[in-house]
Amino acid sequence: MSAQLSQHVVTRLLIAETSENKAHQLDSLLRDAGIATKPLITDDLAQIAQILADGEIDIALLSDRVAGLARALPRMRENAPLTPLIFLKSVADDADGAAQVTTADALSLGATDLIPADEFERISLVVKRERQHVCQREHFTEVRRALKEAEQRCQLLLQGSQVAIAYVHEGMHIHANEGYLELFGFTDPDDMMCVSLIDLLDDASSEQLKLRLKSLRNGADDALLEFASRESEGKTVQGTMTLTSSQYEGRECLQITVRSQRASETANGDQSEGGDDTELGLRKFVESAEALFASNSEERFVFFVCLDKFTIAQRTHGLVGGELIAQKFWLHFREVASEFPTVRLASDQFALALCAASHDEAINPADVLRKSLAELMFEVQEKTVRPTATFAGGYLNEADSVGAILDQTHEDLLDAAASGTTNEVLLPQRAPTEGADFDEAKVILRQITEAIEKRMFVLLFQPIISLRGDADEHYEVFLRMLDPDGEQIQPGRFLQTAIDNNVAGKIDPWVILQSIKMLSVRRAKGHATRLPVNLTCNSVNDPEFLPWLTVAIKAARLPSDAVIFQITEKDATTYLRQSREFIEGLSAMHCRAALSRFGLVDDPFESLSHLPVDIVKLDGAQVLAIETEVGAKSVVDQITKLQGLGKLTVVPMVENANVLSTLWQAGANYIQGHYLQEPTTEMDYDFSTEE
Repeated sequence: MSAQLSQHVVTRLLIAETSENKAHQLDSLLRDAGIATKPLITDDLAQIAQILADGEIDIALLSDRVAGLARALPRMRENAPLTPLIFLKSVADDADGAAQVTTADALSLGATDLIPADEFERISLVVKRERQHVCQREHFTEVRRALKEAEQRCQLLLQGSQVAIAYVHEGMHIHANEGYLELFGFTDPDDMMCVSLIDLLDDASSEQLKLRLKSLRNGADDALLEFASRESEGKTVQGTMTLTSSQYEGRECLQITVRSQRASETANGDQSEGGDDTELGLRKFVESAEALFASNSEERFVFFVCLDKFTIAQRTHGLVGGELIAQKFWLHFREVASEFPTVRLASDQFALALCAASHDEAINPADVLRKSLAELMFEVQEKTVRPTATFAGGYLNEADSVGAILDQTHEDLLDAAASGTTNEVLLPQRAPTEGADFDEAKVILRQITEAIEKRMFVLLFQPIISLRGDADEHYEVFLRMLDPDGEQIQPGRFLQTAIDNNVAGKIDPWVILQSIKMLSVRRAKGHATRLPVNLTCNSVNDPEFLPWLTVAIKAARLPSDAVIFQITEKDATTYLRQSREFIEGLSAMHCRAALSRFGLVDDPFESLSHLPVDIVKLDGAQVLAIETEVGAKSVVDQITKLQGLGKLTVVPMVENANVLSTLWQAGANYIQGHYLQEPTTEMDYDFSTEE
């Protein structure tokens, strides 16, 4: 359940009851009280105990009518220490002798509360209370987990920092990072723990330290101390110390941040190698790669290198252990690839540039590097680690930038990881800059231009049927382009090319004007028809499109909600700000907006929270899998959640009658698909048959 409680949060409810009618009565009672439930009903004692032990439910309602339940309650509480167990006391005197159980008895046995089974209002109030407790507990668990991860990240940042940092409690060091140890000449952290801060400083600095500590005790936020250390092996460290009140592992202490000439030189040296300053390292890498390419007449290649299964390594060894693996890998990678420009882009991501005479000669050095890295073996937290990496390479043409090739090869690596490819070198054969794909794009653009000029576009209409008794007619508008022979060309063959070349912004107005014209004629005949019209991102991103649309709608003298403007989820999430502003502009015109092909991005509901659309149309690929148990559950869950957010839902690609009962029970508002009617050139569906 979500930590932010609302009536739409579904509560997984276990009802232990011998009478199925009484169980459904309880469930109905809770639903009437505004509690969304997903009930699991059983009277089998062993099954009840197993469900509780597995943690599959949020709240349990346990009726004493189930034989032996009171005696088994302590064991159930032991197996599910945090689950609310609400004991329902039957009015019957002979219910397993449990009618005599008092509230104190029930609480001592492990119940959360005891309620007479006929006090329905009290039951709903207690369930609401415990439901809130469950949400709060999950929220606290998430907070604790986030705190632990934050502490691990802080520890990781502390250890990897180029700045020398230490913590001092009552004058003694209790922790120091590697930079601090190295700065003052310590190799063993335990040796530092035996040294006080004042012992590190010369006499003059020690006196100044006492004054700075006094200012901190008097309420200063921090204090700055210019210091010189005592001579150690003939070396003296000079610099500044920043003293700040802090905590370390729950103890009040001082955080000591040291900046010295030696530390600055070390930090600058590391940055020059591209170590921790990613921006500087990437800039240096690009400069080195371009210098290499300029001085070499061979083919130019860039390889994106990624540690395999790094997230699994982080789960196995923790965040700190994962970073240690990546750091050791990077040091080895930089060493074995020293003849090439290299850079560390992120913890687990690296790159190198090279020149070679051919495709095969570029793969050879990359494969040698891959094999050398695969032989690397070391221990992290006393566990043996043997990391491997996958290389994805790309060619640079004259007009290509190193950054563009890195983006392309990164995508190739993501695809490889998704398909399970690891520990390989991937380098596709060079694609010609002028070839079949390029020629085909030119042909399509020419066809689009001719179609706009000669009106060789066709509109098709497919009915959208209400499952909730809506009397209005809805037709979605589809676009087809005609080839010279008069054959229809599907949008998949031309629309993306039009979008990529910013030509689709000329097609959308034509579709809208033709749709409005045909809609006006149909509404004049007395039909309450509405048309969802699809828009491309070219129009959504065009600041002049919305003012034009306002004029077009007003000129048609149609009701403002007669045309519904539909944007794909992919376009809306790619251009989130522009899409939100466009939808808000439609709302100001009192027009409705719809989001189509919903459910394809990683977190669709997070994106939806930024888009104030009225209607959501699911992606058809999900609907095709609805006849499987997993597919049906996914679609039903999405519809339920969308209903909870107040969105009207459209389910497309309904190809048979088998799925209708599932969609109706899930609460879908509208359906669409070839089972009802294929797209046609006329709005001729008989909606009266659906009443």
